[in-house]
Amino acid sequence: MTKKVNKTFTRTPIDQPEKLSFLKRFAMLFESTFIILITAALLYLTRYVDVPKLVMQLSTHQQYWQLAEIITAVSVLILGLLILLTRYNVYLRKKIKEQLHLEEEHKKLAFYDRLTNLPNQALCQDRLDHALAKAARNNTSIATLYISIEDFKSVNDKQGHDGGDKLLLEVSKRLTRVLRPGDTLARINGVEFIVILESLSPKDNIDAIAIANDLLTKLVKCYRISMQEVYITGNVGVAISPNDGEHSKELMKNADTAMCFAKEQSRNSLAFFSKELQEQASTKKKIAEQLRGALDREELELHYQPIVDAKTHNIIAVEALLRWNNEKLGELGPDVFIPIAEEIGIITIIGDWVLTQACQQNKTWQQQGLPNVIMSINLSVMQLALNNYASTVGASLEGSELEPQFLELEFTEKTLMKDAKQSLIQLRQLSALGVSIALDDFGTGYSSMQHLPKFSLNKLKIDRSFIKKLPNNTVDVRTVNGITALAKELGLQITAEGVETAEQCQFLENCKVDTMQGYFFSKPVSAEAFTALLQTPSWPQSKTA
Repeated sequence: MTKKVNKTFTRTPIDQPEKLSFLKRFAMLFESTFIILITAALLYLTRYVDVPKLVMQLSTHQQYWQLAEIITAVSVLILGLLILLTRYNVYLRKKIKEQLHLEEEHKKLAFYDRLTNLPNQALCQDRLDHALAKAARNNTSIATLYISIEDFKSVNDKQGHDGGDKLLLEVSKRLTRVLRPGDTLARINGVEFIVILESLSPKDNIDAIAIANDLLTKLVKCYRISMQEVYITGNVGVAISPNDGEHSKELMKNADTAMCFAKEQSRNSLAFFSKELQEQASTKKKIAEQLRGALDREELELHYQPIVDAKTHNIIAVEALLRWNNEKLGELGPDVFIPIAEEIGIITIIGDWVLTQACQQNKTWQQQGLPNVIMSINLSVMQLALNNYASTVGASLEGSELEPQFLELEFTEKTLMKDAKQSLIQLRQLSALGVSIALDDFGTGYSSMQHLPKFSLNKLKIDRSFIKKLPNNTVDVRTVNGITALAKELGLQITAEGVETAEQCQFLENCKVDTMQGYFFSKPVSAEAFTALLQTPSWPQSKTA
């Protein structure tokens, strides 16, 4: 499973050691020298002060000065030595205390997270090792919960790093309150936590399920940071010993696998590790390994599906669809490998290749004297997130000498709403080039009616899920009619995707959609086969034309 670390969180600096002045660095030397000088001064003063007489009077009243002088000298030396030893003892105690405190600080840095004071990954793994050993002796189970926070970057962007730190502190406090005595909560990196649940029954997972659900519920509740309401989403993956692993690293890895599966399913979801998930993770790893070299091995290919005028059934546009045929894995659909390409960070490279190839192919058809068509290309959320992506599109148009009115860029609702503010900026820049902008799979995402008129759109594409049961399903009939009416009100063209039967085609013609696309007309075909379709379509012309 490929891991990505968000670098926006590693910002709390390590404290630098304090720079000591010259006097502080050699304080003990100066103090010792000072005491020796005082002692020497006292010895010197005995030449002028009648100290022997005083000492003799207070002690033995001895009349011999030689003995008195010895006693005086020894007394002063002993006094000085006692003072020196006392001071040195105090100094040693202080240095030992400072050393112990420094060792404690180093231990904290090594085993605890600086922001939340929770155990870090090293200490978490150590505790998990001990918990597994204890569970083996007591015949109990251990549950490892891998918790990931989503949407944290938006909090950082809106409230700054201080706001992000406050949110992480609140998250750690909430999660800690859910746990039982003896359980462990650790922060292993920026937005990922691990929970170790000990002393579970090996016969059922009731306690683990209850605690995991409670943790997820508390995690996604509203936070109040700097007088503002903040919402986050999260996902939890669970692995339970001994079935899901007998070693700490194995359990943590499997819990991570379950969390990634939960993330793929939906927001705020929970998943338990299983052998099926392990097989999926292994398959994804193999796909990722092969996908990294797919362009170099020339395994990627574009197929083209016609988009026809609803009245005449003439081809007026074409959608470029990516296909991958790998020697080891066989043919894989884009719904399989595109999410993996996004996950491993190569989708922008593949996307640029698709854009260049599609523009060049459309220009080739024009140069062959075939009817002009609009080339429609799907773009991912990562491409839209690139700064000034319009310059990349402009470069492809310029390099292929394709006029911008013959290029259409498709985005899904989810892609645009991931960062609506950034999407507005990017779409305006793309629209300024003269290309057409289409909203794909409309009706399946969560577009805001507030943003829809601002997105510089030219077209809505009705998702195939609403077309599949036409014209018999009354709900889908109303939905399609509603989307069509909305598009007309907004001045947008509308395309119906997934048209497969003559009945669907006839119904959509009556609904006044502008264009249609689907297997009723043609499946996606190679560039050579599509050239033949441009010359002679293989489907019946419209009776209403």
